[in-house]
Amino acid sequence: MVDLICSHSLLCEEVYNLLIEENRVLRGSGSMEAWEVLEKKRLLLRALEDSLSTMRQASSVTKAPKTPALKAVANKAQRVLLKAMLLDKENEQLLLKHALSSSSGDLQIIPKPTARQVRKRYETQN
Repeated sequence: MVDLICSHSLLCEEVYNLLIEENRVLRGSGSMEAWEVLEKKRLLLRALEDSLSTMRQASSVTKAPKTPALKAVANKAQRVLLKAMLLDKENEQLLLKHALSSSSGDLQIIPKPTARQVRKRYETQN
């Protein structure tokens, strides 16, 4: 189980490194091949989903005790993933800033979804 979490932690670090690279470009020139980054993100997301699925299966089959080593590895993976999520949020804001500054003034206002729309979307996803 520790090995699975270690490999998952490495995937989390890959995601974080990709987001750091994206952030560096967005803070600099702001021009980045969006399709290239999106494809990398899709591949890493698929790998993370597979990793989570594998860990869930392994935890349901073997009830491994929560040893200090297991907790430490899991906490490390969690910290890296949380940092990646915060950095991704910042990247989204930078992308929005660049999109707004480069637009020709033709902004489309998207209304905020209602609670019913959000609930319906979550129900269809699960």
